[in-house]
Amino acid sequence: CNHYFTVDFLADVVVPNMATLFHLAHKKIACASEDGSTVKPESNNGIKLEAFIFDVFPLSSRMAILETKREEEFAPVKNASGSPADSPDTARTMVSKQARR
Repeated sequence: CNHYFTVDFLADVVVPNMATLFHLAHKKIACASEDGSTVKPESNNGIKLEAFIFDVFPLSSRMAILETKREEEFAPVKNASGSPADSPDTARTMVSKQARR
């Protein structure tokens, strides 16, 4: 996904409206126990504020979308190396396959 914004749009429109863009997300958040060791919770124990790049679309007075084939344009990296999906390894493989076509 490629997003192109002008600096003026970001500075004059997005930044002043950042407080309205956050979403609440219930997450498993590691924390320290009484003895200082790391506790990795098994269920959601916290709330994070999240914002996504596409949350600014409604703030724009002009916007365009270009649809393409997912396998030719999208190689997400959301997970650590070695993960079976959406990792640097899978993204590298996808980009390499595209270069061979």
